[in-house]
Amino acid sequence: MKRSFILSLCVFFYLFNFSIGDVQAQSKELRFVTWNMEHLAEHNGTGCIPRYDSDYTKLKDFTESLQADIVSLQEVENVAAVSRVFPESDWTIILSERPSSSAYTCRGNSQKSTQQRVAIAIRKGIVFQDLGSYKELALDRNGLRYGVVIRLIGSKDTIDVMGIHLKSGCFVNDYSLSDRIACEVLEKQVPILDAWIENHIQEKRKFIILGDFNHRLTVKNNKFWSVLNEIDGERIILNNSMQDLKGCHPKYPAPIDHILMGPQASKLQKFKSELVHYFPKSGEQMVQKDMLSDHCPISVILEID
Repeated sequence: MKRSFILSLCVFFYLFNFSIGDVQAQSKELRFVTWNMEHLAEHNGTGCIPRYDSDYTKLKDFTESLQADIVSLQEVENVAAVSRVFPESDWTIILSERPSSSAYTCRGNSQKSTQQRVAIAIRKGIVFQDLGSYKELALDRNGLRYGVVIRLIGSKDTIDVMGIHLKSGCFVNDYSLSDRIACEVLEKQVPILDAWIENHIQEKRKFIILGDFNHRLTVKNNKFWSVLNEIDGERIILNNSMQDLKGCHPKYPAPIDHILMGPQASKLQKFKSELVHYFPKSGEQMVQKDMLSDHCPISVILEID
């Protein structure tokens, strides 16, 4: 009897310890999203895409369906604008420190533009450090956007996250061969972004960059992508969540929104977790009038300890 009791006790503690270890070994899944919200303004009826209470409600409802944890946002006016879709009761909002730029008359209507800033929304409960704005991407030029950088702090994994919105208007495969002003600007932004990436790789730090690159990185022989994937002539491996996916826009399927992960962070990606989040459809297929903004969110899941 005594021997049987001791044996049962040993089995109990073995199973107990096994289950505790199992729980401790589980990674936390975090969904990273990037979304250009197309002139998201604080007040109803303002900006280049005037929205009203019903529009903000649709955006908020759609946001909840994303089941996101970290969201890189582009074209947002301020924290108050973001909080209409990402309530501050549930999210911490980090806004870029870019000074206000001059308003312009919107295309298609006579309204005045609102500010277009980059932000990151972090679900409450996630431990992070605000590393401030990456001002270098603005090239000291009025109107260009700063990056926003945070550091996620897990029990084992530390990941630097940068949200960006690069210069629009350069969609050729090799920006260095174009005399367009937009391409000349992008050509100056690329080495700045590349230096940030190289620094992280050389220091073996995990990182993820997500945002509106305004460039078709997944097109074959793309110069921008080639530059990012080498250090001093030696090839490195970056992972782009959109490599095998198309964008959602009915007219422009080649993606310009991307989520890039360095070699270390790529190991944390959940298999086949990359997604393009289509807006609710009015018919069998999503059409342009269904779009709540001119970009659909895209996402990927990382399993973080």
